Amino acid sequence: MRATQKETSNMTQDESTQREAQLLREADAAGGMKKAMTYLRLSGPGFLQSAITLGGGSLAGSLYLGVLAGPSMLWVQPLAMLIGIIMLSAIAYVTLSTGEKPFEAINRHVNPVLGWSWAIAAFVANMVWVMPQYTLGIGVFQQNLLPGIFGEGGLLPPFASNLTLVLLIFAVAVAFTWNYARGGWGVKVFETSIKIMVGLIMVSFMGVVIRLSLVGELNWSAIFAGFVPNPAMILRPADGFMELLGRVPTEYRAYWSDLIVADQRGVIVTTAATAVGINMTFLFGYSLLKRGWGKSYRGFMKFDLGVGLLIPFLIATGCVVIAASSQFHLVPQDGLMEPAEILQIHQDMGRDIDVVPETLVASGGQQREYRAYLVARALVAREAPAAEQQRLALADLQERDPQAHAAMVDGLIAETTKYDRYLAATLVRRNNFDLARALEPFTGSIFAQYVFGIGVLGMAFSSITMLMIISGVGFCEFCKKPHEGWWFRIGALFPITGIFAPFWWHAAGPWLVVPTSMFAFLLIPLAYIAFFLLMNQKTLLGKEMPRGGRRVAWNTCMGFSLLITVPSSLYILFSRYGLRGLAAAGALLIAAGVVHVLRPPQKQPVASKH
Repeated sequence: MRATQKETSNMTQDESTQREAQLLREADAAGGMKKAMTYLRLSGPGFLQSAITLGGGSLAGSLYLGVLAGPSMLWVQPLAMLIGIIMLSAIAYVTLSTGEKPFEAINRHVNPVLGWSWAIAAFVANMVWVMPQYTLGIGVFQQNLLPGIFGEGGLLPPFASNLTLVLLIFAVAVAFTWNYARGGWGVKVFETSIKIMVGLIMVSFMGVVIRLSLVGELNWSAIFAGFVPNPAMILRPADGFMELLGRVPTEYRAYWSDLIVADQRGVIVTTAATAVGINMTFLFGYSLLKRGWGKSYRGFMKFDLGVGLLIPFLIATGCVVIAASSQFHLVPQDGLMEPAEILQIHQDMGRDIDVVPETLVASGGQQREYRAYLVARALVAREAPAAEQQRLALADLQERDPQAHAAMVDGLIAETTKYDRYLAATLVRRNNFDLARALEPFTGSIFAQYVFGIGVLGMAFSSITMLMIISGVGFCEFCKKPHEGWWFRIGALFPITGIFAPFWWHAAGPWLVVPTSMFAFLLIPLAYIAFFLLMNQKTLLGKEMPRGGRRVAWNTCMGFSLLITVPSSLYILFSRYGLRGLAAAGALLIAAGVVHVLRPPQKQPVASKH
């Protein structure tokens, strides 16, 4: 009976693929609107990539881009996505041309050290990165959508609220994910659901920007100018900071300038390295094979990546940057400075900006960040030995006498100028709840809390389900099992770590991010290198390997991606982990080199399966 069911399933999949191929041929012949609508209906893998990348990481990165540089860094994310799409296109070309699974192709034709490192990094990263997605989704219910039930002071106490929401999100995510394992209609139902979620994300954020535009809060000339690449921002602060920096005492100006430039550089480099993350590179080829697509779909994939990934990503992240820049760029975070002091600074600078009410407070994290900026600035005024002695005293008091530590910090902050304090208050990171609250006076509570909240919830939920899909696929690959049934379902449960997020993430989660991020950042360029080599590997592609001008074009585009990604990854490794990070990268490359020398050569090209 099982064999018969499997044969029926395969036959159904083959018939579905043949029908899709026929529809594509008819659409190509008809052209116009029919072609566009048919392409949109048949698309899917590109939208899955959107569901992965449009998560908490993209939201936080977009928010800080707006806080830090206003609209002047809108060019960063399109450039980063362009780099990623080049490599995803290479993955699609190799997979559709050969029908071979990407994990097996890399192990057999490039290097098993790269293949296994790539797969393990994606699998482990899912288990860690799913946790902040749960925290984000729960927070939307508690602070935006249903605060009267789940929020502080709501009907449910905090523990019951967190437990109810985490189990609800987990149950719905499992139902969606397991449906994908059915194949055939299950895949189509899942992909349709993902399209709807991605559409909600885009509509929600576009709605917020439209409302801001209607009330005159947006400078569209500055927004359009922000899409023009400006690599100089790697070396100097955004233009908006120049007036503030000019009012800081000369001897302390370098401290703030270096801090701003370091943050700008970090945002640019991190975005370039992670817009298309290692999880996305792992899943993409398998999502194509799941649909039964072959060589005839190589042209269609350009449309699928453009409409399913590029456009949603640009709209969602761009709208968040625009909204955040309109509300937070060069604006101090509420509750950190005295309102009278803010008013005095605004008067000195000739700004007509309302002072925030004294009742508003900053979050604990924002207060710590603000105080850390100012303590470091105060220590700049001391000679190096005295500054080091003060740091040691602060560290000692923090463990032994928190009240004395707080008093010492307050004393150091009192030594700074009002412009130091203003700069620190403008640089603290904001989250989506800060943005929703800031938008409310201009867009109304419905747009600020509900429309924006639905978009953020869509980001969190779509990312959770996609991380579960990737884990299911990875587990089946490790066990050499088909991507279906209980093998897939069990693998998809590994990101169950997310249910611990509201109880554990803030205390222990960040410690897991350090080694996981290091591993993933390192493997991004190695994954790109692996597919660069596959595109030039005759033992894999045979007669399908690009030749002549097409090969030059492919290698030029992929080389551009590697030129940006490899230095970015090495910069992140060195800036965060020092020589140990570079040593880890070197050790992995040495291991790959040893295996490459010892393994037997692959001589026979793989016959195309499509």
